[in-house]
Amino acid sequence: MKRWLWAGLFVALPVVAQEAAPTPVRFGYAVEDTDVLLRQRLFGLAHGVHLLLSACLDKNENAAAVQRAYEAWHAAQAPAIEAIRVALAEHHFGVQASRAGWQDIARVLGLKETIYPALGTVSLEEACATLPAALSRPAYDFATQLGMTHAAASQQ
Repeated sequence: MKRWLWAGLFVALPVVAQEAAPTPVRFGYAVEDTDVLLRQRLFGLAHGVHLLLSACLDKNENAAAVQRAYEAWHAAQAPAIEAIRVALAEHHFGVQASRAGWQDIARVLGLKETIYPALGTVSLEEACATLPAALSRPAYDFATQLGMTHAAASQQ
């Protein structure tokens, strides 16, 4: 009987070994480097948008409108978001940057894994209802913000 139990346990175990997470070389926010700090701030915003989208879709709060707004916003911002992710992976993980994913960066920045603490007294329904309008604001135009920073740095 014990042999069958052990055999069952081995069959149930995943066959693929998981690769260890990359080891950060820098933690937290780069207050000494405004360029990296901007990217960290924008990454945090993108992370929050994704968490809110997930919560809205899970609870079906204005799901269709939120999904459409997010898809349009993400399509426009995808190159900037990927550039931010790559830059922060290099900053925080050095030579292991290619192994660093979104969640690795979020962890090293201390970002939450759920939107609910950030909502405070705002209901999820209200947050979901305002997300489409919020995504059209300049604060969520990452490409422009990165371009403005690059242009300002070039002039110095």
